[in-house]
Amino acid sequence: MEGGAVPAKLSDSDRQKVEQLRAEVKEYLTPYYDTDFNLLRWLVGHDYNMELLKPKLINHLILRKVEDWNLDGLMATPRNHAVHAYWKSGLTGEAVKTPNAIVNIEQSGTNDYWGLLQTYPTNVILRARVYDLESMLAAVMKMEARTGERASMLFIMDLTGLKFDRNLTTLITGGLASLAAFMSDHYVELIHTFVLVNVPSFIHAIWTLARPLLPERTRSKVNILGSNWRQEILELADASALPSFWNVYGSSVFTAQIERAVPVAQELYYKGSMPPEPQSLSCKAGKSTTIDMDLMEVSLTHIPSLSFYFFLKLFISVAHLTHFQGQSIHYLLHADGQFAIAIYYSDDVNRDGENIERWKRVYPLFQKIPGPTIVPMKDSLKCPYTGTYKMWLSNEHAWFHTLKITYHLTIE
Repeated sequence: MEGGAVPAKLSDSDRQKVEQLRAEVKEYLTPYYDTDFNLLRWLVGHDYNMELLKPKLINHLILRKVEDWNLDGLMATPRNHAVHAYWKSGLTGEAVKTPNAIVNIEQSGTNDYWGLLQTYPTNVILRARVYDLESMLAAVMKMEARTGERASMLFIMDLTGLKFDRNLTTLITGGLASLAAFMSDHYVELIHTFVLVNVPSFIHAIWTLARPLLPERTRSKVNILGSNWRQEILELADASALPSFWNVYGSSVFTAQIERAVPVAQELYYKGSMPPEPQSLSCKAGKSTTIDMDLMEVSLTHIPSLSFYFFLKLFISVAHLTHFQGQSIHYLLHADGQFAIAIYYSDDVNRDGENIERWKRVYPLFQKIPGPTIVPMKDSLKCPYTGTYKMWLSNEHAWFHTLKITYHLTIE
């Protein structure tokens, strides 16, 4: 069933499945996130396939508990990330015309996504974006608490000013695809419909390029309005939730006040470099490698080719090193291709280092970090336990490409 076709109120059957799912993930759930409709979204988004959705939901719940991300507490903090100066909030209010929906205006044509990716690491942009995704989730949860019915977002993408050039095609297959994958992985069924307005004549070429990169459920929710979009959009949302900058001269139909997007100044583009004497490695498709660390030195040991299901995997292990609760692992990483990343923990130093499934994940799995990285990926993890930690990276999307990585790891 599509998200919009699911009854707004919880049926007896859905309630039973929600309770089953709640029991399956109770050790990861936080009080803030533990609502019937939040769990129902995961069920609907995965066609009620518990085996499929459970690991994905657990991955999201792990992200919610990572101290540095603080998802449950984000709405108690100001919207003041550096990225937010260029990526304006578009949350306006209730759609009204579309039942149980809240409007978000995305200035897709004028947002300087290219400049952001030239200036900030992808994971930093994701952190800033998470604030707005959590804002949408909070608004939906508030409506659900008031109405007792499942709510969602009417996500309106304004393509005014969009230019068809090489940068755009690179963004669609790289950075924007990564952001879309993150949203699909972590904010399941939050979107009722993606509505595209003021579309350029080349939209069909863009759609042909973007369509295969989107999950099927996402593709089915796209609604592209025609040249009469100012009238058509009023059938979906009340004018009070639509931006005033859509008004033509002499008109005041639309009344929502939204800040206009501004570009990133090119002098802010990243011009830095890795710290002195970084470590590096290369890994051919189908090969794997480990890095064993102590506080004084790092050694690189190659191990034989390893098949993990039918994907091609690369492993980087921060192994045989005991970190104490409260310490932090900091990393800086450049890659010349797309990769995935996660961090795992074990309190058993004799545990099989190659069997990643036996380790406890303490940092969420990011399935698609676009590469080559323009700005090195930079992040840290405050060690929640005393024990051994393993950083895991995957080259699963490459069939022939040898992934080359330059990195710098420190413990504090």
